[in-house]
Amino acid sequence: MAGIKNYFCVCMFGSSTWLTINAIWVELSLYTGRLPEAWSLPSYLAAIIQLACVGPLLYSVLHKCVGLRIEKPPLILVLLAMSTVSMLLLALFWEWTMPIFGSQHSVAILLLTFLMALVAATSNVLFLPFMATFHPNYLTAYFVGMSFSSLVPSVLKLIQGVGNYECHPSTNVTTNTTTHVAVYTEPLFHIRFYNLAMFAWMCAATASFAFLYLNVRGKAKLATTTAGAKDQQQAEGAENTEEGGADDGTTAGGGTKTMVAQRRTKRNGKTTELASDNDGEGEEDGEEEWSREQRPLKSSLKTAASSGHGTGTKGDPKNNDNSKLRYWTLIACLSLICAEMNTIIPSVLSYAALAYSLLTYHLALTLSNLSHPLANFLPLWYKPRSLSVVLVLVSFCTVGTVLIFMLALQSPEPIFRDSAPAFGSTIAITLSVLTGFLCSYLRTHITGLIRGEHPDSESLLFWCGVFMQVGSFLGACAMFPLVNIFNVFKKREPCT
Repeated sequence: MAGIKNYFCVCMFGSSTWLTINAIWVELSLYTGRLPEAWSLPSYLAAIIQLACVGPLLYSVLHKCVGLRIEKPPLILVLLAMSTVSMLLLALFWEWTMPIFGSQHSVAILLLTFLMALVAATSNVLFLPFMATFHPNYLTAYFVGMSFSSLVPSVLKLIQGVGNYECHPSTNVTTNTTTHVAVYTEPLFHIRFYNLAMFAWMCAATASFAFLYLNVRGKAKLATTTAGAKDQQQAEGAENTEEGGADDGTTAGGGTKTMVAQRRTKRNGKTTELASDNDGEGEEDGEEEWSREQRPLKSSLKTAASSGHGTGTKGDPKNNDNSKLRYWTLIACLSLICAEMNTIIPSVLSYAALAYSLLTYHLALTLSNLSHPLANFLPLWYKPRSLSVVLVLVSFCTVGTVLIFMLALQSPEPIFRDSAPAFGSTIAITLSVLTGFLCSYLRTHITGLIRGEHPDSESLLFWCGVFMQVGSFLGACAMFPLVNIFNVFKKREPCT
């Protein structure tokens, strides 16, 4: 029962990582028609999200370079609280704008997006290493939770709907010309209600993390106290036995003391030798089994190391070299995947889909996010260890990204827009969903491979998080000038 509670709390904790950012992103089909940045808003948000990389960069410098010891759980709790409060402020003030350099800008949503992205980006290098202290099964629960960070906003967005716009004539009396302007209709429920629902979910996720940490830490302390009490009782029993043995002319006391000392040193990690006493062995096995059930912390690391599931034989340089090459190849694939799914596709999807219709963009965003939970469950059944298979799957993911990029380049007149718009919309939506599904699956699977193959998992998962963020940042550095400076992609205004 305790394992089920912990699993649920880990899932909720994982859902807090990118939930706020995904909630903003799937609402872009509504924000773009109601805020002054209009269709350029996605490019602003993409740039701001990558500027938030200063968070993991600062943490990495302090933690790895400076050597500053930072307690992870309190810092995680502060970040979750900041993200939760930011979501509440977004619900209340998302429409607030102010003039900057002579034009109106959505200051509230831009500033709050930065704060929430700071938490989301830092989660890659802070939350993952924290999960390395748990049993490997909980890492899957964490990634399942991460998938809920896209599932929950997407499901609620599908229920809310996208609304639509109607083209109304507008006459300019100065030039005596008539044009058509888009007047947007309201969805099923207001944006404010949507954001308040996301705020409630973040409250539950923050509470789940607090419960998870306090519960596990309390059980760890209980196990330590119980072990100490048992040592004391056994020591007292040994003394009594020694006294009784002396009266009977035997040497039982010496043997009992040796057995107790050996048990005590085993708990302290100094020896693994036990006296051949059947009752003592049963007590130790029961205690270790209780520890594994009640405390998921660290138990798997010792098991993996003792069972030989490491990276190779230390004395074999060839095995070590192959292991390093495999590790860095997986890291490179992970960086490429994160660049594609976090920056490249989001930056161009509006041009690839909005040229067909507002509904196409809405479905491409929400259905792609809905595919992520299914993708994160897939490694439970299909987890190829062959590097060649992984590279082939990464290639498929890259091909899908390139096809979406090519559709965006054709905007405002993409393929089939005039001759078969429904077919063109289907192509855009299908590419978005399948590519997002494959990228999400590979992110989970590759991270799981690295976690399972290397005993020093906390350090390696830290660098996994770093390179995931590096890939996203490099993707943003490439896409932002293409979209906003060189204007490679052309917009299609409504009612034209």
